[in-house]
Amino acid sequence: MLRGFYQYFGLHHCQRKLDLIRMEVQLQWVRVLRRRSQRHRMYWSYLNSRSWFELPYAGATRHATV
Repeated sequence: MLRGFYQYFGLHHCQRKLDLIRMEVQLQWVRVLRRRSQRHRMYWSYLNSRSWFELPYAGATRHATV
Protein backbone atom coordinates (compact mmCIF):
# COMPACT_ATOMS: atom_id res chain seq x y z
CA MET A 1 0.00 0.00 0.00
CA LEU A 2 2.72 2.49 0.92
CA ARG A 3 4.83 1.74 -2.16
CA GLY A 4 1.97 2.72 -4.46
CA PHE A 5 1.36 5.86 -2.41
CA TYR A 6 5.06 6.74 -2.62
CA GLN A 7 5.11 6.17 -6.37
CA TYR A 8 2.10 8.41 -6.91
CA PHE A 9 3.00 11.23 -4.50
CA GLY A 10 6.77 10.76 -4.38
CA LEU A 11 8.18 14.15 -5.38
CA HIS A 12 11.57 15.24 -4.12
CA HIS A 13 10.14 18.15 -2.10
CA CYS A 14 7.54 15.92 -0.34
CA GLN A 15 10.00 13.82 1.67
CA ARG A 16 8.94 15.16 5.09
CA LYS A 17 5.24 14.57 4.40
CA LEU A 18 5.90 11.06 3.12
CA ASP A 19 7.87 10.31 6.28
CA LEU A 20 4.97 11.60 8.38
CA ILE A 21 2.54 9.37 6.50
CA ARG A 22 4.78 6.36 7.14
CA MET A 23 4.88 7.24 10.83
CA GLU A 24 1.10 7.66 10.97
CA VAL A 25 0.56 4.25 9.34
CA GLN A 26 2.89 2.73 11.95
CA LEU A 27 0.99 4.44 14.78
CA GLN A 28 -2.36 3.20 13.49
CA TRP A 29 -0.95 -0.31 13.12
CA VAL A 30 0.35 -0.26 16.71
CA ARG A 31 -3.02 0.94 17.99
CA VAL A 32 -4.78 -1.94 16.26
CA LEU A 33 -2.26 -4.49 17.56
CA ARG A 34 -2.53 -3.15 21.10
CA ARG A 35 -6.31 -3.20 21.00
CA ARG A 36 -6.33 -6.89 20.03
CA SER A 37 -4.51 -8.07 23.13
CA GLN A 38 -5.81 -7.71 26.67
CA ARG A 39 -3.04 -9.61 28.46
CA HIS A 40 0.08 -8.63 26.55
CA ARG A 41 1.16 -5.10 25.69
CA MET A 42 2.88 -4.37 22.40
CA TYR A 43 5.91 -2.18 22.98
CA TRP A 44 7.89 -0.24 20.36
CA SER A 45 11.09 -2.12 21.21
CA TYR A 46 9.36 -5.44 20.54
CA LEU A 47 7.70 -4.28 17.31
CA ASN A 48 10.82 -2.65 15.88
CA SER A 49 12.77 -5.87 16.38
CA ARG A 50 10.29 -7.83 14.23
CA SER A 51 10.84 -8.11 10.48
CA TRP A 52 7.10 -8.11 9.73
CA PHE A 53 6.74 -4.63 11.24
CA GLU A 54 9.11 -3.03 8.70
CA LEU A 55 7.45 -0.53 6.39
CA PRO A 56 9.15 0.75 3.24
CA TYR A 57 10.75 4.17 3.22
CA ALA A 58 9.97 6.74 0.54
CA GLY A 59 13.60 7.50 -0.34
CA ALA A 60 14.02 5.17 -3.31
CA THR A 61 10.75 5.98 -5.10
CA ARG A 62 10.88 9.75 -5.39
CA HIS A 63 10.50 11.56 -8.72
CA ALA A 64 12.74 14.48 -9.61
CA THR A 65 9.96 16.57 -11.16
CA VAL A 66 6.24 16.50 -11.80
